[in-house]
Amino acid sequence: MIRSMTGFGSSSGEICGYNCRLEIKTLNNRFKEFVVRSPHLMCQLEESLKKQINSRIHRGRVELWITIEEGPKTLSRLALNLEAAREVHSHLITLKNELGLEEPITLDHILRYNVLTVDKNPENAAKDNERLLEGLLALNEKAVDQLITMRESEGRQLCEDLLGRLESMSQWLEELKKLAESIPTAATKRYQARLEELADTVLDPNRLYQEAVIMAEKMDITEELTRFGSHILGLRSLLEYADEPVGRRLEFLLQEMGREVNTMGSKSQAKSIIDLVVNIKAELEKIREQSMNIE
Repeated sequence: MIRSMTGFGSSSGEICGYNCRLEIKTLNNRFKEFVVRSPHLMCQLEESLKKQINSRIHRGRVELWITIEEGPKTLSRLALNLEAAREVHSHLITLKNELGLEEPITLDHILRYNVLTVDKNPENAAKDNERLLEGLLALNEKAVDQLITMRESEGRQLCEDLLGRLESMSQWLEELKKLAESIPTAATKRYQARLEELADTVLDPNRLYQEAVIMAEKMDITEELTRFGSHILGLRSLLEYADEPVGRRLEFLLQEMGREVNTMGSKSQAKSIIDLVVNIKAELEKIREQSMNIE
């Protein structure tokens, strides 16, 4: 299935007491480019998330935003130092009595002395990281699913548009084939007319006829028409039956089609043929612009 390179996906949830949100945005790019914006504590987990995305996104610029905020459950990671709290309280009472202060001692006074600390047990921190990564990978998978759904939806629209343009070019190609069949005969007639005008000169009629044949061969676009038709079939096949990224192959075929149609234009002198060539070149340019957003 054809996929666009532009899309967006997001997912959010609570992991290890943190409120986490992931957003993935993709833009068209000829190559693969990855940008991650996340809190400093996420640096060690970024590679795992990038690897997961890279396995499903093959082309384009990928921007990943990771937002993590502390939730109510993060309080469970705090450790209370009761011994230090009692000691602080005792010192505050002594200080109050010594200075003759009337102000009561409150909990706020005690908390100023860091009697609550974050649990820094290495084993607990490692477990938290494992759980955090596992949860983020699950959120990441959901965001990528949403992203790919959008890319596939846009891809279907692109495919329909491109197939319609290919159909137009196929019709013009058939008209060109009919006109191209008359090129040798028309060239010969022109030279025959010229020969009649110069009948009283010393020019050799046989030589003029040979020149007419040579000119007709130079103006013949049969080979270009055949190759162009083959490329149309190749493009249609890629668009209708693709089961993997085809953007690069589309670019190659469009380049070849551009060469063929340019050769047709340079060989042709008939206005009817040149007009059709101009139409095909204009449509080919529109297809090229659309294909730049195909994965």
